[in-house]
Amino acid sequence: MLSCILNMRPVLVIWLNIVLVSTAVSQIPRANSGQFQYYGEVVAENTAHSMERAKSFFNQPFLVHWDSVARVEKPANMLVKGIGYINVKAKQHGLSTPSFVPVSLHFSIEIINGRYRYTVNHFEVIDKEGKPQYPLEDKPAKVKSLVYDQLLQNTHKRVSFVIGWLKRYMKGEE
Repeated sequence: MLSCILNMRPVLVIWLNIVLVSTAVSQIPRANSGQFQYYGEVVAENTAHSMERAKSFFNQPFLVHWDSVARVEKPANMLVKGIGYINVKAKQHGLSTPSFVPVSLHFSIEIINGRYRYTVNHFEVIDKEGKPQYPLEDKPAKVKSLVYDQLLQNTHKRVSFVIGWLKRYMKGEE
């Protein structure tokens, strides 16, 4: 038995090195259309409170840099939509140091029937002037795979943080 384990040692070392060296790419969820999209529905304890919190969520400048925000209000329902961008720290080129890459997105919060639904989609890499470069779902040939994977992973981390903060904020726990 001991000799069998010792004979497998090189295989185990190689396997362990592969696991430790490779970086796991976070998976950004996709809608049926293939577009990256985060979606969730949460029970709201107080609809009026949730409506006020949803309105003021888009006033939080440190989460997302909002370019535009619009809302449609009805007595028991409301939809708030924002278009903005997040700064994602990623390498622009294979050997460069990481820098901030702006990624635009659409964010909406809909309050209906005692629940709120959030949707985050339309991810697009933009340049420093705000001009579109490419949709995040489509890796351009000029972008190296390592750079693109890092951009996806860090975008996922940043958007997950924003969604987590939204959930705490809507409960009043921020």
